[in-house]
Amino acid sequence: MMTTLTITLPHTPRCLSPNAKAPLTPRGAMVAGYKKTAAKSRARNIAWGRTYEALNGRKMVPTHYRAIWYFKGNKPDADNCLARCKAYLDGACKAMGIDDRTLDCAGIDRVHDLGRAGQVEIVFERREQ
Repeated sequence: MMTTLTITLPHTPRCLSPNAKAPLTPRGAMVAGYKKTAAKSRARNIAWGRTYEALNGRKMVPTHYRAIWYFKGNKPDADNCLARCKAYLDGACKAMGIDDRTLDCAGIDRVHDLGRAGQVEIVFERREQ
């Protein structure tokens, strides 16, 4: 059984951030809701596909996960990065056949890297107690 699994994904859209700008009109709020729902669905599907491909038929039941957020410019808030990765986490857990309630967050690393900016890595680990 695998002990670590790393999947590399693009940054999620800004609309998935908890600090995203709220529309000022009711119509704008409705459209923003549709965009957010579509973005979550796309993120879950992308993460499911990348995780399924990375597993390559093997089985993994992780206990912890860690997110590595590559950025350029100003350093983003850790809690916002983690919240934006929630849909990715749901899709990856679905591909592994586990419930994300069982996972513990081992932390988030925010790395200033111009070459890899715009990417996020989710590292799943199996730690024995």
